Amino acid sequence: MIALFGGPRIFPPDAATMSGPEMFGVLVVAVVGTSLVNQYVLTLLFRGSVGKLITGIRVVRAADGGRPGPIRTLVRWLGGLCWIPLQPWYWLRDFFRMASGSRSTPRGTLGDNVEGDLYDDMAGLRYVRRKDL
Repeated sequence: MIALFGGPRIFPPDAATMSGPEMFGVLVVAVVGTSLVNQYVLTLLFRGSVGKLITGIRVVRAADGGRPGPIRTLVRWLGGLCWIPLQPWYWLRDFFRMASGSRSTPRGTLGDNVEGDLYDDMAGLRYVRRKDL
């Protein structure tokens, strides 16, 4: 996606001569920027990211079903940005804890919630089908 839409604008004409760390930095900025636009800007404007809009799901405030504000949407984006990369660590920790004989499931993992939710949305936002609004 980055290569199709942002490649010519993100990478300068002399990108072939960039060193590894410079190229890695440009790539990180491109990925985080794409994530910000998809998860934050589109949610503020259209109440959902690209995938949610395609499937007919909207992001709403849990309290009243209204449009999410900029602070709540930013907290949701930052929470997901920090929560998802930590999941392999939580899985490994859970695996080694269970292998050592412990029966408790640590907090923050997929298995610590019997309702099946991945995590409680810290921003007070929920996902609903568009036709239910």
